[in-house]
Amino acid sequence: MNFFERHRLKRAVRECRQMLRLALNMREDVAPRAAVDAALEAQAKLRAAWEVREWPALEGACERAAAAAEALYPPKPGAKWRENIEVLAVALSLAMACKCYFVQPFKIPTGSMQPTLNGIIAHPQVGKTWSDRFPFSWVKIALFGEYYQEVRAKVSGRVGELRRYGDQEALYIAGVPHPVRLTLRPGGTEMDPDKSMVFHAKPGDWVEKGDLLASGRVVRGDQVLVDKVRYHFARPERGDIIVFDTGPIPGREMWRIPGDTFYIKRLAGLAGETISIRGRKLVADGKAVEGPRAFARLSEDPAYNGGYVPWPGSKLPTEEAELEVGGGEFLPLGDNTFSSQDGRFFGPVPEKALVGPAFFVYWPFGEHWGRVE
Repeated sequence: MNFFERHRLKRAVRECRQMLRLALNMREDVAPRAAVDAALEAQAKLRAAWEVREWPALEGACERAAAAAEALYPPKPGAKWRENIEVLAVALSLAMACKCYFVQPFKIPTGSMQPTLNGIIAHPQVGKTWSDRFPFSWVKIALFGEYYQEVRAKVSGRVGELRRYGDQEALYIAGVPHPVRLTLRPGGTEMDPDKSMVFHAKPGDWVEKGDLLASGRVVRGDQVLVDKVRYHFARPERGDIIVFDTGPIPGREMWRIPGDTFYIKRLAGLAGETISIRGRKLVADGKAVEGPRAFARLSEDPAYNGGYVPWPGSKLPTEEAELEVGGGEFLPLGDNTFSSQDGRFFGPVPEKALVGPAFFVYWPFGEHWGRVE
């Protein structure tokens, strides 16, 4: 293999490793286990071949890595254009060259912090409005992260039941998944119609190829700025919305938590405290936590479904259970208690895992734009 071929192969290895990292970061906590295992295996084989510079084996390893990344995070129609617009919005919002050293942008991947911070959600809508047509649709996406989406039957057949598909649900027709955006009501399996697409077909209906199955207005998840400097000069405080590295989480493998990604939660328990959840409230050292204001809001605002709940099978399965936070640790909890893999499951996290507090939603320019609280 000559110099130019090796150079081409080196570039391919870099691109494939980046694809795998992105796919795992975005989908590992929601994707099917088989796809995640295949991606991790392909990543390990590619790394092993690269370390010993097995040039003949690297080509095959790159092909398998690219296929595994695509299976884990399949490209969506128009994704390239949407991604370019998102990059432009970020570039315009983050004009400061020092952002790499002082602040870090972070994209909310799931709904674990809703309604404080949104993941990708949908609202009911039937048919395009004037704002959904070019060129207004581009402005709508660039500023507000919104776009109208229709899900149409790819094949003819009878509509099956809704089943999980990646980080969303899907209607299956003749074995073909048709992903749709919907939100379930907290603690149950009933769909929330105000936060879901409109369904034009129900399980058991016969549809022809091209028939409309669902439609709605999809809103991209909030993207925040994280202060990477603050905790070098000040102590973390209860109530901070923090971003932390999952790598140092003890026993994370048991909960299938990837070690090379980041979570965003609210800092609930401080070092040295004994934490429990009683009457839907956070309790620290036997006293209900009322401040800062975010904790009272979690209990009192109906949008937060009444506050925190213990979870069977977690480290806080009942109201009688207690969890001790050791020195140099913190306990993170998600605001969306019914849909958050947080400290109730994996326990306290070392303080060294902290990246910093999220302080500003810079995109989209919607209800959450501005200071994070």
